[in-house]
Amino acid sequence: MDPLIFFEVLLAIYGVLFFFDRFFKSCMHYPYESFLTNSGLSITFLGIRWHTTAFNRWILRLGNSGGSCCRSWCTKSFTVGVLIALSLVPVGIILLFITIFGGGNQQHEGGNSLGGTVETRSQSLNVEILLPGVNLPLEEIGYYVTTLLISTAVHELGHALAAVMEDIPVTGFGFHLYFCLPVAYTEISTDHLNALKWFKKLRILCAGIWHNFVFAGFCYLLLSTLGFMAAPLYSLNKNVIVTEVTIQSPLRAKGDRGLVEGNVITQINDCDVVNEDSWYNCLLKALRSKPGFCVSSDFIRLNDESIEISHHSSDGTLQCCDDKNAKLCCFEYIDDFSNDAPVEIPQHVCLDVRRTMDDSYGYCSPAGVCERGFCLRPLLKNTTTIMIFRRQAQPVEPQQGSALKNVIYMGHPLDVARSVRISPFVPKHSYVSPKWCDAYQLFLKYNIVFSLGLALINAIPCFGFDGNHIANTIVNSFLVNRVAEKAKRDFISLIVTAIGSLLFILAVTKVLWLSLLRYLF
Repeated sequence: MDPLIFFEVLLAIYGVLFFFDRFFKSCMHYPYESFLTNSGLSITFLGIRWHTTAFNRWILRLGNSGGSCCRSWCTKSFTVGVLIALSLVPVGIILLFITIFGGGNQQHEGGNSLGGTVETRSQSLNVEILLPGVNLPLEEIGYYVTTLLISTAVHELGHALAAVMEDIPVTGFGFHLYFCLPVAYTEISTDHLNALKWFKKLRILCAGIWHNFVFAGFCYLLLSTLGFMAAPLYSLNKNVIVTEVTIQSPLRAKGDRGLVEGNVITQINDCDVVNEDSWYNCLLKALRSKPGFCVSSDFIRLNDESIEISHHSSDGTLQCCDDKNAKLCCFEYIDDFSNDAPVEIPQHVCLDVRRTMDDSYGYCSPAGVCERGFCLRPLLKNTTTIMIFRRQAQPVEPQQGSALKNVIYMGHPLDVARSVRISPFVPKHSYVSPKWCDAYQLFLKYNIVFSLGLALINAIPCFGFDGNHIANTIVNSFLVNRVAEKAKRDFISLIVTAIGSLLFILAVTKVLWLSLLRYLF
């Protein structure tokens, strides 16, 4: 979804809700207030709040189900969660320092790059997160909101279950939506929580982090087995299928030429395309090593359209064709001393590109050697190359997809990477769409990223997060014999949390600068 449209629709929804909220409170005061009280809803400017006690009994039954054996296993699991949460504290602090003092991150956004520094989606706005080197395209904000909501719910479920295990009453659950940022919370009895021993208290405080960690591992397991699960409906690691060709793409179909959604790409030049990585590797190979073609001397003699005098174009590239005819290209003969080439083959010839590709015997070796015929290599700018996309129609049961006319493109491979979206999930049946698996795969990846990110952020001692309460519990427990006054221990805890909060604020400020302000300027 276009992020601008998403924000406009969201603003319109909030505007309508806020208007009717003010209207009903003024005209239907008592019935509307009664409805809000019974439902637990409250509407604020650009925000929605919801509090409920409906899940209290369900959580209590869930925590007490399974008998003593299950209860003992869960308690041990939450003990492991404490160790995991404490081990994430230095990791989170290190990531904050890297984010604050490290250089500007270039990219890693789920796509690939050509030349190592160019983003495949450079035309879209990206959002950097606190994981150095990872950028998220803003156009996928719907995934962010959904996965963040799920990760937050899993986090709060962990706190609730751990509280039930320690016989702490759960008094309610709440959900806040600040514009497009979802935040959930579990409400438990503070007096009962503070009366617990320090390690039991840590089990409850670290349970949310532990649940996020386990949930990320579960999503990773689903992601790693996706190929096996999708095998009945999709072919994997054989070819790739085109899922989108942007309007601005130079490869967009015009008549019977160009790529269209549903084309299965099998090769780019002489490079086999079997998955997403090989797609980008083949584009990079096309840029670094321009292809040569083996043709016969008779074909050269009959089709050469060279102008009488070769000349240099404005950019210094040798030209032997009429610039007005886009179908022609100047080729250079690569001399092979082991081959007895006819004397009449000129050094430069002007040939029709498609006819040359169709009538060639194949590709030359990198050294310019042909088993049959003579090697001709196109003379192009350093930033352009010739790419031949061998394709076939999407397989339709019960027979395989039929071969289609090759697509020939002369230009920069980056234009292809930016404007053509592909999927490694090639459907085996006509009623199956590759976008289903792509969306599911992306959904799992974002669940992993946001669950781990939520776990790391909550492990950092920072105001408003679990790390604040964890740090306070540890300081008051381990310094009780050295610092007798509780006020001093609380002050030490305050300093630790303030330092963590300062680092977090600096990191978030830099992230916002790099992802939004840098884009505007």
